[in-house]
Amino acid sequence: MHSNKYTVVYASVLTAIVGASLAIAVGGLKPRQERNALMANRRAILQTVMEVNPQTLEADYQSLVTERVFDLGGKEVSGVEAFSLNLKDEARKPNAQQRLPLFVFSRDGVKRYIVPMQGAGLWGPIGAYLALEADLSTIYGVAFSQEKETPGLGAEIDRPFFEDRYKGKKIYNDGATLEPVAVLRGSGNNTAAMPHAVDGLTGATITLNGVSRMFRDELSRYDRIFATLRQTQ
Repeated sequence: MHSNKYTVVYASVLTAIVGASLAIAVGGLKPRQERNALMANRRAILQTVMEVNPQTLEADYQSLVTERVFDLGGKEVSGVEAFSLNLKDEARKPNAQQRLPLFVFSRDGVKRYIVPMQGAGLWGPIGAYLALEADLSTIYGVAFSQEKETPGLGAEIDRPFFEDRYKGKKIYNDGATLEPVAVLRGSGNNTAAMPHAVDGLTGATITLNGVSRMFRDELSRYDRIFATLRQTQ
């Protein structure tokens, strides 16, 4: 029968071996995980402006999308990769140090500008890619993401039927003042004559408040960038 000392040593060695194996496995999977996350983001970006073909996703992104980075003042910044930026991390920095990514889709002489956004829902983070027409006010499409919202309620934000409600809506009013789209409470609202509002979802008030807040907070950070782009078109 083994002594207590042997048991402790054996357990310690086994734990070290298992820990090392897990570390190696995690390290080996990391590049693949990062690649998958990158492709998921590229898919979402293209999804806002076109029907995505998985077989040509990479080629379509490379040929149709240009990645750009700006500071809060609207000045373009070089030497920074768009996908290296985390919006939440940037928001914690002093204004002068913040950098924001922007994706420009161009095909057949038509341009659309795609803005990434991050916010908070009821149970966890939510996000979106928002595609704007060349006027930088009219919404062409949006692709939401969520991980923990309530199934059948807040989790419905990433369903096509809800995303389609944003098409044609405006983020600026007639006076060129930023007025991001807000989600109305409940469902069944008639928003045909309301360019800055979309119909909501029953029972998902907190999630949808998070969506409206995300639009307001994130788009306000892009306001000067949009102004710069209008001047240079």
